[in-house]
Amino acid sequence: MKGRFALFAVVFVFILSFVSFASAGDVCIYEFYGQGCPHCAAVEGHLDTLDKAYPNLEIQRFEIYNDRENIVLLQKYFESYDVPQNQQGVPAVFVSDRYLVGDKPIIGGLESLINEIGSAECPIANGVNGTGEGGGKSALKAIGPEFYLTIVGAAFVDSINPCAIAVLLILMGALLLAGGRRRAFLTGISFTVSIYIIYFLFGLGLFSALQISGLSYWFYKIVGLVAIVIGLANIKDYFWYGAGGFVMEIPRAWRPTLKGLLNKVTSPLGGFLMGFVVCFFELPCTGGPYLFVLGLLAERTTQLAAIPILLLYNLVFILPLIAITLILYLGHSSVEKANEWKDRNIRRLHLIAGIVMLVLGLMVVLGLV
Repeated sequence: MKGRFALFAVVFVFILSFVSFASAGDVCIYEFYGQGCPHCAAVEGHLDTLDKAYPNLEIQRFEIYNDRENIVLLQKYFESYDVPQNQQGVPAVFVSDRYLVGDKPIIGGLESLINEIGSAECPIANGVNGTGEGGGKSALKAIGPEFYLTIVGAAFVDSINPCAIAVLLILMGALLLAGGRRRAFLTGISFTVSIYIIYFLFGLGLFSALQISGLSYWFYKIVGLVAIVIGLANIKDYFWYGAGGFVMEIPRAWRPTLKGLLNKVTSPLGGFLMGFVVCFFELPCTGGPYLFVLGLLAERTTQLAAIPILLLYNLVFILPLIAITLILYLGHSSVEKANEWKDRNIRRLHLIAGIVMLVLGLMVVLGLV
């Protein structure tokens, strides 16, 4: 009798447990993460642990660094859940009408949130408000038309910088004096292509480093302030050119060395190789707008989206170099006249660059872009 009662009790408990498990609804979680983001990696391991501990979990993952559609989707969820802009980033999870952003809030609060909710269908970006907290995250913001205007504006500032133009004129002048117009043209184009390649690779490398390190948000804010400083320095060069011995150009002490290297170039291959060397001389005066753009890209886009933008930026950057090379090759002007034009308008070039950089920097600081 006792044996039958014990067997009945065991069967009853088993059935009760089965019914309880069967009645437990699924909990659907949306997780947004970035490949290479250290905060996201920590959350990934925690989600795997929860997935094993809670059979009723349904976790759907969306990678945003290499998938533009997932960025757009994440932005919709941020807007629908009324996530404050300074908390927007990855890793982020959405459960029912709640959200958590950042590795510490997710690891520390997701399991209790799952137990509290009990069951939840997949979250829908339909305007519901949630409560959450941010911390330990990689920031992300929306992209609008002003973003692309900012990129083109910075590229324009970089393209009219006297540094790159002066370097090309030195190179072309030496080759034209040697009597080889065709060779000068090919060397000028090779030099320009080299500048394009090295600037693109440098930008892509720094962009990737910023996103992997998780420092893109702070770098973005810092370059906004740096843009303001660069803008004011260029405006200073319009009113007081060379005041204090400082101008936003290649340092005067470096110029004899650079000129000596350029005068040794005699072929298109030499011009191509010299482009890599010249980039290091030019960075102090041309690097400001580029660093500004890289900070903006790392804060706003994926690597996949950043590549065509960097290609466009550097194309705008080298357009004046291509134009000057063609003008000199076709004989529409001479190196002497081009130098005279540069020297005559150098203050105006600094003023234009200064105003644009000042505006861009203020837009970042004020959160307008």
